[in-house]
Amino acid sequence: MSTRLSRHALRIALITTAVVAGLVVALCVAIDVIVADTLRSSATTRLTTELAQLAAKPGGPSLEEPDVDDPVLVWSITHAGVVAASTPGAPALPASVYNARSPSETRIAGADVLVAGVGFSGGRLVGAVSLGNESKTLTALTITEAIVGPVLLILVFAGAFVVGRQTAGPIERARRRQLEFTADASHELRTPLAVIEAETTLALANLENDGADHATLRRVADETRRMRSIVEDLLWLARFDALPPDPVTEPVDLTTAADVGLQRFVSIAEHARLHLENRSDGAALALVDAPAEWIDRLIGVLLDNACRYTPADGTVSIATARERDHVRLTVSDTGPGIPMERRARIFERFRRGTSEGDGAGLGLAIGNAIVEATRGRWHIADVPGGGTSVGVVWPHSRTRLVNGLHP
Repeated sequence: MSTRLSRHALRIALITTAVVAGLVVALCVAIDVIVADTLRSSATTRLTTELAQLAAKPGGPSLEEPDVDDPVLVWSITHAGVVAASTPGAPALPASVYNARSPSETRIAGADVLVAGVGFSGGRLVGAVSLGNESKTLTALTITEAIVGPVLLILVFAGAFVVGRQTAGPIERARRRQLEFTADASHELRTPLAVIEAETTLALANLENDGADHATLRRVADETRRMRSIVEDLLWLARFDALPPDPVTEPVDLTTAADVGLQRFVSIAEHARLHLENRSDGAALALVDAPAEWIDRLIGVLLDNACRYTPADGTVSIATARERDHVRLTVSDTGPGIPMERRARIFERFRRGTSEGDGAGLGLAIGNAIVEATRGRWHIADVPGGGTSVGVVWPHSRTRLVNGLHP
């Protein structure tokens, strides 16, 4: 399972990292383009502004003093095409840019510069501004992106891998549970089907003997009923799993529900020679918020389990109690009990608390689904002298009674 989870998490991490990498590359390219455009616009503005100011000075431009705050190199060219003056420290101006007008890139003295020209009364002014700082800024930005990008992708990969394992865990457990459930269901249904097939074949082979198929057909009927019970339980669980998380609830009186449920098992108990007892205090209301059908099904599951595993002349009892902050339903029996090592898994589907009896192991799974959905909790204990006490505790119903009592 760990290997499968790791592969699933690795797949998620790789996909997530690839998507994030694409977004990071696109973002970096966009940032580089924006920064380059901004720097170019800034250099163009400085250059054209400086040339416009110099060309507008009365008496012509003065280039003897360099502009330290905004170092723009300027050359003054006469109408005859001769460089008459330039800012101090300016290199020789290539003849190819004498007639420069709109800002454009070129190289002067081995450096990348942006040049532009403007006319004035004495000729033309050609200015140049270095692009070195812009290049350094773009280089530093590219280096930063090259360092930060991989680090970010490593963090994304690690985070996606961890999250992938955490999210894949429940999915994998659900998948494995479904596979186990399918396998167990197939096993449980295969046995009665095999018996039906064998017994039916035997009955057909012995039809010529009068009465020879009577016992066989009875066994077929018994196996059919058992299979139908399993299928009904499976369908109930499937419908329960498909229900919305917040079912419609109502205040249900456990005392009344226990009495009604007990009456359904009178004939079963008589046939199995069991003593049924209702130890509830009929005068006390024990209200719980739950769908009435669910509570009825839960009581049926608990009583069926108790009757199924209690030997002849044993006792099965049901009791409800209203306590200070909760209500309790308890079904006790004098059967073989549930071994401690099996109690942790008795609520799993197709798991049984004892090797005796012929149950399919779905009853307590149904009961557990109901208890969890109604905010209840189990309480399982041994009965002195032998047997098991299976109880469920719920919070009091929040519904107020019309007669003024508070549950």
